[in-house]
Formats: sequence, structure tokens, C-alpha cells
Amino acid sequence: MLLFLDLHDVKLQLLGDHQRQNAVTASCTALCLRNLGWHISEASIQAGLEETQLPGRSQFLTREEASVLGLDGSSTILIDGAHTEASAEALSDVIETVRPLGPLALVVGMANDKEHLAFAEQLLSSQRPDIVLLTEASIAGGNSRVMPASSLKEIWVAAAEDQGIDYADIGTISRVETPERISSLAGSSSSSGKPMLIGCQDARRSRVT
Repeated sequence: MLLFLDLHDVKLQLLGDHQRQNAVTASCTALCLRNLGWHISEASIQAGLEETQLPGRSQFLTREEASVLGLDGSSTILIDGAHTEASAEALSDVIETVRPLGPLALVVGMANDKEHLAFAEQLLSSQRPDIVLLTEASIAGGNSRVMPASSLKEIWVAAAEDQGIDYADIGTISRVETPERISSLAGSSSSSGKPMLIGCQDARRSRVT
């Protein structure tokens, strides 16, 4: 059985090689269903590929969304729900592809049942960030699943040491000053030869609804 699909100039909203592979898998599934008698046009397949979005997966924030975080809109904000070694690798590929000029800051918060060390090592093995800020947030399952920011920081420090990355501990940053401090610290660390900065937010957790 030969299944064939000829689509041109497909513009995916989802970023990354893994999402292109997902698009191929979805297209093959549509072709199999069509072969079984389903009425699925090529135009419908292309529209489905181009209109698919996954909020929280390699999603760029708009200026309005960034302003809610207290940012002025001059920064490029990418959010992603990666939490495994494999998804960290995919995220690294996306960052490498779309990273604009300027310092790179990672803000990381995770549940306590995730692959913390492998996740950190994977992200640090790609483009080295200028600053890593570990944080906490309320998540499904309550406080019992929240990984303390201080514990995450210890893991990222260990990952940096394992990879021979020069780093400086900047301690704890209050949530009130976080946006301004990240911008200032990342800028000061972006020069060649400067150590990567690692710190954490205070333990007063933000609410995620």
C-alpha cells in the first residue's frame, strides 16, 4: 500500500525538529484514515498542521502577556513545559534556532518527581545561559509536589560543576525585584569570559491558575 501526500509551503506554528516529526506522523495518520474511507482532503490536512497550537510548548509571549510578568516587552520570552531529558533536548534545539541577540536567562521551576539533574545537564550542554534562576510555583498535587528552589539550585550547581562550567552563586532574589534583576544580571554576565550566574527566588510561591 502506497500512501502519498503532496503539500507545499506548510507553515507550522509549532517549533522544533520534534514538532516537524509530529507533523509527519499526523499526516500519515490522516492518510491511513483516508485509505479506510474517511473523507479528509489535503487542504484539511494542511490547515490542521498550520493551525495547531500547544500553549506552553515553545510559546512566545506577546508584549501584553510579558507585561503581566512586569517586563517592558523589549525581551523575548519563550515558555515551555519541558521536564524530562528528552524534552530538554528538544527545548535546547528550539532555543538554538530562535535565540535572538543578547543575554540568555533561564527561569526554571519543576515538580519534585521530574528528572532534575538530567534536565539541567541537557540544557547546560547546549547554549550556555548567562543566568539561571530557580523558582517555585503552585502546581497540581499541592505543595507536596513542589521542588524547593533551593534544592533545584543545588542540582544546577552540581550539573555546572560536572560540565566544568564556571559559575557564580548570586544567592536569593526577591520576587518583587526579579524582572529587573534578571535583566541587569544577565546583561552583566553576557560578556565573553564571565561566569554563568545561578540563583533562586525566595520561597514565597506564586499561584498558577
